[in-house]
Amino acid sequence: IIHRARSAPSSDAMALPSSSAGRLGPILRLRGGGGDGGVYPLTHTEMQWMQSANMGVGTGIGAVARDHRHWADRASEDALRLDRATLCAASSKPLAPPVVVTELGLLCNKEELLERLLSKSMPQHLAHVQSLRDFAEATLHPNPHYAADKAAKGGEAAEDREVPFVCPIAGTPMNGRSPFVFLRPSGRVVSERALKGVGATACPVTDVPLGEGDTVHLNPNAEQREALEQRHEERRAAAKAAKAAKGGKKAQKAAAAAAAAAAAAGASGSGGGGDAGDAAAAGAVRDGPKLAAGAAAGARVRSRGSAPPPAPPPAARRRAAAVGGRAAGGGPT
Repeated sequence: IIHRARSAPSSDAMALPSSSAGRLGPILRLRGGGGDGGVYPLTHTEMQWMQSANMGVGTGIGAVARDHRHWADRASEDALRLDRATLCAASSKPLAPPVVVTELGLLCNKEELLERLLSKSMPQHLAHVQSLRDFAEATLHPNPHYAADKAAKGGEAAEDREVPFVCPIAGTPMNGRSPFVFLRPSGRVVSERALKGVGATACPVTDVPLGEGDTVHLNPNAEQREALEQRHEERRAAAKAAKAAKGGKKAQKAAAAAAAAAAAAGASGSGGGGDAGDAAAAGAVRDGPKLAAGAAAGARVRSRGSAPPPAPPPAARRRAAAVGGRAAGGGPT
């Protein structure tokens, strides 16, 4: 019998007197049932390997290094989310009222964004901000438990740190871990959970009805950003079309007014003045507001009297003088 690398003594050596026969069973019983080397507790690295997220990545020094990088990346990602939710996207300074939200859901201090817009020094991630129509002022609810001096010291995890703004309905901290939305009609910033609690049909703070496209996700992910970019392009195209239609109506009104003035001036003139007024009116209708305005001005000059003829060019004046001199000297004309 071999147990734990040791062989049991021979049967002769194990012979016992008859008085000890009753104790033979306990003496020959082998140790076992746990604690004998068959089972051992897992190390920290092995426990990390057993998790579903790290299953099969290996063990040893390389696995520990990858595990440290994983946690470091997660910590940096949490810090980045916190910065996007509490810092100005234009200057990286802490958010302070008045705060605005761009068409793509980025938070900025209004004064600093206007300075960048006027100086034409907008960063690349804010290139979509080209005019005052590309952002709107937002109302953020302050966190009563936030202390700026304590937050400046740091030393806490991103998820445990107090932030300057919270949801006015659910009290959710705006630290980048919970999604928040900006409501265009009311200008309020609330958590997405609070908005879904009222059916996403009205602002949960002011009860202002919400329509399609009135909700902007703050610091959106890739899919949400793509949808916001498409909506932004549609809004810009609609604004250009409305401006062009408005300009066309103004041009038609100006042409009609110029044509009426030209017709009135032609009617008050004599002879060819009336024909000139009719021609000016036709030109106003045909050629647009610029030609119509010129025709109206010409008609007004003719109505006041015959305008002096334009001065001939210098070459024509020299030829006229030469012809006049030959006529006075009796030469051929």
